[in-house]
Amino acid sequence: MTTGNRPSFGVERGGALAGKVAVITGANRGIGAAIAGALAEEGCRLALAARNTELLDKVAGQLRQDFDADILTVPTDISDEGQARALIEKTESHFGGVDILVNNAGMGIYGAVDELDLDDLRHVFEVNFFGAVAALQAAVQVMRRQGGGTVVNISSIVGKFPQPLGGGYSATKFALQGASGAARSELKRDNIDLVVVCPGLTETEFSQNSRISVPGAEHRQGERHSLTRGVEASKVGRRTVTAIKRGEREVYITLFDRLLVWFAVLFPGVLQWLLTYVTRYRRRRFEQGEAGED
Repeated sequence: MTTGNRPSFGVERGGALAGKVAVITGANRGIGAAIAGALAEEGCRLALAARNTELLDKVAGQLRQDFDADILTVPTDISDEGQARALIEKTESHFGGVDILVNNAGMGIYGAVDELDLDDLRHVFEVNFFGAVAALQAAVQVMRRQGGGTVVNISSIVGKFPQPLGGGYSATKFALQGASGAARSELKRDNIDLVVVCPGLTETEFSQNSRISVPGAEHRQGERHSLTRGVEASKVGRRTVTAIKRGEREVYITLFDRLLVWFAVLFPGVLQWLLTYVTRYRRRRFEQGEAGED
């Protein structure tokens, strides 16, 4: 365990984050690596978790070089409840506490709801929802003993409205939104903030790592399925750190994302009409891709 003049735990509103201990899941690439970088720049001590040890060590090495960051790497399969809880235990043992938990690890699933392989869907729920809840439960125990902290759940704008041919993924994020809203109220008396970040399309390898759960098209795993590249992950990282400092409730990365969610809430009928056409387009594009491989 790290000893010496240890800074006080918990995150003060508007305060500096230097010396705070932050756990980031899915930290080996994309949004997770970007959040780790933004927190390292603030002077946080980091516990980085992911399944891919090689990529995890690469991210850690770069952050040590750039920011002289104090980093613990913990290879973790967040879909395993035991490993999710062990991540928090190892972090507390090494650093003496946990101030910030960023539940970022996640994966997508592509396919119509009536065609989804249920084993695929269960696995995505284990990663996106149950793993996040297990890590939250373990971290909250530590934060209560310390007198406070911050939990950040990385959701998505499609946790606010359905995504055509991505209903399985949307369902995991709807679940995360619901649990987060309840936990925010439940944890307030413990001085624990809960921040939900809802990115829109982001430039990461997310789509290539999504499960393809379309009968006969499983071989297309690893392809990119989004038309545009979205915002840079670094923008999500910086915005997330700002939200932690402010103790914000729910965060959108761009004005367009916020307006899209606003439109979905106020005009659900119009949105459904639009999504019907989007579904046809996405399905046709996917099928054309299959034909091009024959």
